[in-house]
Amino acid sequence: MRLSPDIRGTFRKLLKKGLTVTRIAYLFDTTRQTVHRWLRRGKHVGREYYKDRPREPKASKVTDEVELSILTLRNTFGWGTARIQQGLYRLPPFIEKAIHCVQGVRLSRETINNVLSKHGVNGYPCKHKRWKFFRAKVPDELWQIDFKGPFTVHGKKYRFLICIDDYSRFLVVAEQFDHEPKTREVTAFLEKQKRLPRAILSDHGPQFKEKWKRWCRQHGIEAHFAHPSYPQDKGKVERCIQNLNREFVNHLRKFPGWLKGKLHEYKEWFNYSRFHRGINTFPAELYECNVRNLT
Repeated sequence: MRLSPDIRGTFRKLLKKGLTVTRIAYLFDTTRQTVHRWLRRGKHVGREYYKDRPREPKASKVTDEVELSILTLRNTFGWGTARIQQGLYRLPPFIEKAIHCVQGVRLSRETINNVLSKHGVNGYPCKHKRWKFFRAKVPDELWQIDFKGPFTVHGKKYRFLICIDDYSRFLVVAEQFDHEPKTREVTAFLEKQKRLPRAILSDHGPQFKEKWKRWCRQHGIEAHFAHPSYPQDKGKVERCIQNLNREFVNHLRKFPGWLKGKLHEYKEWFNYSRFHRGINTFPAELYECNVRNLT
């Protein structure tokens, strides 16, 4: 709130009556810096002036020639704001001879970015294709599988196998190992399921090599693999692993007894009692209901 000239003039009177600058600032809901500013105005007795003085507009440093130089450096070399800032102040002689660019101009990086934003050339182009969200249309159309670990509890390493239905987020498999599991151990847990998917998505881990591809072919399953170093491909199982970490795995050091069968209880809770905001319902309702409809 802008203070009126009359209020500004009372600051010095209140200070003479014993009020502190902090108290004056509190009473008028302003800052101590503002109070000090108007107190300095009141030191010149007989010439006090508490009205706003007219401000002369400052000439902008960003002239048409400077703006053109910014765009030239950007389009020619693809430089960011820091290098453009240096280039406007002083360029190497060989670059200065190659292009026309003003010199000796000091601008902030924010000002340079505003010029680039004005012409829509700020930022850097994305080197990767933008991620496109996908979701299976029915249960068991696609499963996603991955490992969590190793996670150390009392000096012993554990790994967790997680397999989730892409459509319903139903936690199909949740198993723990005290060793590096082999492909046959992974496939053994999948074979225990009542139904198998049409396709399954995994990374390029050691469990998902030639034996894995052979097992998928034998069971009529399409084996899909995520792009290397790109976890967004299997984002649903990655998110499920995050939930497992925060709700189960990260607490095992405090409650090591959970390693004795409690993971299966967590799986039941996750599927039947944990509301999933991504699908706006419980995973079991979406998974089992749609399976019954299909059969």
